[in-house]
Amino acid sequence: MMQVAELLERYAAGERDFCEIELKNADLSQQNLSGSTFIKSKFSHMNLEGAYLYGVNFKHSYIADTNLAGALLCGANLWGVNFQGSVLAEANLSDAYIRGTYLLKADLSKVNLQRANLQRSYLWGATLNHADMRDANLTGANLDSATLMFADLSEANCQDSSMKGANLSGACLIGACLDRANLSHANLSMAELSEARMKFAQLTDAIFQQANLSSTNLAYAQVQLQRLQDAILSRTILPDQRVVNNLTPAMAVSVTH
Repeated sequence: MMQVAELLERYAAGERDFCEIELKNADLSQQNLSGSTFIKSKFSHMNLEGAYLYGVNFKHSYIADTNLAGALLCGANLWGVNFQGSVLAEANLSDAYIRGTYLLKADLSKVNLQRANLQRSYLWGATLNHADMRDANLTGANLDSATLMFADLSEANCQDSSMKGANLSGACLIGACLDRANLSHANLSMAELSEARMKFAQLTDAIFQQANLSSTNLAYAQVQLQRLQDAILSRTILPDQRVVNNLTPAMAVSVTH
C-alpha cells in the first residue's frame, strides 16, 4: 500500500503513472494531482476535498467512502468507477467521462456536470439537487428514485434513461431530450419542460402540477391526460399528436398511449 508522502514525492518528480495503487485513510485535500493515471486503483476512506484532479484517469477504480467535495475533476476519466459511499457535492466534473459509473445514493448536490458523459451510469437514489447538468449525456442512465430538485438539465440528452420515482420538482429541462425515458411516478411539479422532447416517454402517474410544457413534444408518450390539467400547455404536442394550448374536459378524461 502506497503512502501519501511517496505519492506526492513521485508526482513532484514528474511521475504521472500510478496504476493499480492502493491508498487508505489518506489526506490529499487541496493537493494537485492533475494529469495523473490511477487506472484500476483502490482508494478508501480518503479526503480529497478541494483536490486538483484535472484530467485524471481513474478508469475502473474503486473509490469508496471518500470525500471529493469541491474537487476539480474537469475532463477526468471516471469510466466504470465505483464511488460507493463517496461524497462529490459541489465538485466540478464538467466535460468528464463518467460512462458506466456507479454512484448509488451518492451526494452530488450542486455538482457541475456540464457536458459530462454519463451514459449508462448508475445513479439510483443519488442526490443531485441544484446540480448543473446542462448539455450532459445521460443516455441509458439509471436515476430511479434520485433527487434532482432545481437541477439544470437544459439541452441534456436523457433518452432511454430511467427516472422512475425521481424528484425533479423545480428542475429546468428546457430543450432536453427525454425520448423513450421512463419517468413513471416522477415528480415534475413546477419543472420547466418547454421545448423538451418526450416522444414515447413513459409518464404513468407522473406529477406535472404547475409544470411548463410549452412547445413540449409528448407524441406517443404514455400519460394520463388528467395529470396535465394543472400544467402550462402552449403549443404542446399531445400523445395523439394534437397541438393544444389547454385541455378540454373531453380530452382530460381520456388516457392516451
